[in-house]
Amino acid sequence: MAAATNVAPMDDTQVNHGMLIRWVNDTDTTTYDSRADAEKCRAYYDSRQWTPAEVAKLKKQKQAATVINRIKPKMDALMGMEKAAKTTCKAYPKTPAHEKAADAATEAIRFVLNDNAFDQVRGAAWENLLIEGTCGAEIIVKPQPDGDYKVVINHLFWDRLIYDAHSRTKSFDPKTCRFLGQVIWMDYEEALQEYPDDADMLQTMTSGATVYEDQPRWMDNTRKRVKIVELYYKEKGKVYYACFTYGGYLKGGPKVSPYINEEGETEWPYEFASAFVTREGARYGAVYQLLDVQDEINKRRSKALHLMSVRQIRLEKGAVDDVNKVRSELAKPDGVVETTPGMEFEVLKTGDMATAQFNLLEEAKHEIDAVGANAATQGKDRTVQSGVALRERAQMGQTEIGPMFDVLKYWQMRVFRKVWNRIHQYWKSEKWIRVTDDPNNLRWVGLNKPITKGEQILEQAQQQGIPPEQLQQLQAQIQANPEMQQVVDTKNDIVNLDVDIILEEVPEAANMQVETFQALAEMVKSGLPIPPEEVIAASSLPNKDRILKAMKNANQVPPQVQEQMKKMQEEAQKLAEENQALKQDQSVEKARLAADAQIAQQKAMMEQESLKLKAQLQIAELELEKQKIEAEITLARQKAEAEFALKQQCAEHDQRQMMQKSEFDMQQKRAADPAFAESLDMPRTADMLGQMLEQFQGIGAALQQIAELSSQGLALQEQTIAAIQAPKTVSIGGVARDANGAIVGANVATRTLQ
Repeated sequence: MAAATNVAPMDDTQVNHGMLIRWVNDTDTTTYDSRADAEKCRAYYDSRQWTPAEVAKLKKQKQAATVINRIKPKMDALMGMEKAAKTTCKAYPKTPAHEKAADAATEAIRFVLNDNAFDQVRGAAWENLLIEGTCGAEIIVKPQPDGDYKVVINHLFWDRLIYDAHSRTKSFDPKTCRFLGQVIWMDYEEALQEYPDDADMLQTMTSGATVYEDQPRWMDNTRKRVKIVELYYKEKGKVYYACFTYGGYLKGGPKVSPYINEEGETEWPYEFASAFVTREGARYGAVYQLLDVQDEINKRRSKALHLMSVRQIRLEKGAVDDVNKVRSELAKPDGVVETTPGMEFEVLKTGDMATAQFNLLEEAKHEIDAVGANAATQGKDRTVQSGVALRERAQMGQTEIGPMFDVLKYWQMRVFRKVWNRIHQYWKSEKWIRVTDDPNNLRWVGLNKPITKGEQILEQAQQQGIPPEQLQQLQAQIQANPEMQQVVDTKNDIVNLDVDIILEEVPEAANMQVETFQALAEMVKSGLPIPPEEVIAASSLPNKDRILKAMKNANQVPPQVQEQMKKMQEEAQKLAEENQALKQDQSVEKARLAADAQIAQQKAMMEQESLKLKAQLQIAELELEKQKIEAEITLARQKAEAEFALKQQCAEHDQRQMMQKSEFDMQQKRAADPAFAESLDMPRTADMLGQMLEQFQGIGAALQQIAELSSQGLALQEQTIAAIQAPKTVSIGGVARDANGAIVGANVATRTLQ
């Protein structure tokens, strides 16, 4: 119940008691269908999936009302995902001046969450969000005996929520929602204790709408219970609070809301959320879309079992004596039916109808398994064996249910902000909160802690790194000076702190610890030098602290052994220094020898290069001589060939002239003396021609001899060139150096290789 503390009476508001009653009744009437669907969803989750009329009809047909609840495991899986996907809050400063104090704001919010067991509140809200479709919580403050205020987070049941039915936002945004509230059923005596000043008003109790009655239905007319409504509504830019029954106001009538937001404006303490909202404003959850498929599964299973357990017969009148007895016998596994001979009696086959029902049943089961939480999202896919692969497959399958988780996260974010608003508004005195993030290191955080001048100076000195002796002297001087006790500042001033509240994902500790331990174990198997203490610390052993302590004590060495080990270490260090000095001397000698060897090697290389240059020079001279001889041979050959050609041409020319002259002379003689022609006989002419031919042959033989001599000269020249080109070995001896380092006294011997 909301605690209306430090509130001011409402002034000149136009909303009266009658208007508030109409709002409540309007919510009851407008949301009747969606609330009926929500109750049906809750019944289906609880395996109450047949109506009384359906059960009676099935019993009349001797058919079982079978329930194969496929909805509950799905919803339980989604609830388990919520437990695994934990989130927490984190406060970030809006200005650099609040950077240090932001951590204190974070710890303050987390303290309130732990103090109210918010994990349980969040889980209950998530359950309502999945099944009924709407969840709610109130964030209020309650005065404490010491004058302080305690921030309280209460979970509100879905069937106790009152809201503006014309708002269609999932978050019940104040911009679209006129009012929010809750219904509280109380015993009459309890109500008198809670509202002692309004006893006359409580006497006008009413029964109220049936939807707001206590669940389960254990109320009767003899028990006096009164319905009380707490409503926050907007009017003229402010939020007002009213507590009333049907008969009138309680707590003195409407008042301005005692709660303010981060902008300094009044707000209501409620945070409602819905998983899905239709265009008409009907609100529903994840179960609603599974109702029809679940009905099909139940009815087809029941029908198939019924068809398998009954028999249909076709008989001729008079074929049996008692039809009812035949029905009874056919229902038995070993039933016997006696028929009249000659008359028709047949048991009809109905197995095809049962098979059809089973086929449709399998299709319905596949349909419901494919929606929402399935094997992939739950990490139960049997086709995947790796744990990492299962987790990745589960993350991929969760995209379908992501919108519902977004609704939950946004609702949680708004709850965190309202928690901070209550802290910021009501925690004004000095307050210490316990931080329990590390059970082995308990620490405290101070809020609104006054800081004296001396404490401020001492803190600045510690930040500057002053030695402990000077810090003690400074502390003594501060204690002796009364002026240092003057309060000059406030540490972690909540009232003036301005921060942003965001959500932080918190990994599942158990899974992360197991995976870390498995990774370390694989590293140890592969030979990585990981200390055993680190492996044990990463394990999930319940007594690992005791094991680590025992290992630490076992590693401690007695003082006598430590002294001996110290002496041995000193001696080993001394030996190491002497060995290092010896190694340095050896290094110097080795360096000198290496330098001498390098100088000798350089000298040998220089001599080798000199010999190589001489050999190259001789080869160049021989090559030049070879080219000279080749040129001379070529020139001689060309000269001989030219002379031979000239002589041959001259001989041929002389021969032609002689023949022409002889022929010319004979023609003249013939012309001058005809008798001469007759005197010439053929034998003489033949002799003359033969003599001429012999002369020509002699000339040709001479020319042939000249050609042979030229060929012999050319062959001799080619042999000379081949001898020059043949491989040779050059032996150089008598090598020495003079005073200037030049090479002298070298002699060369050449031998041709055969």
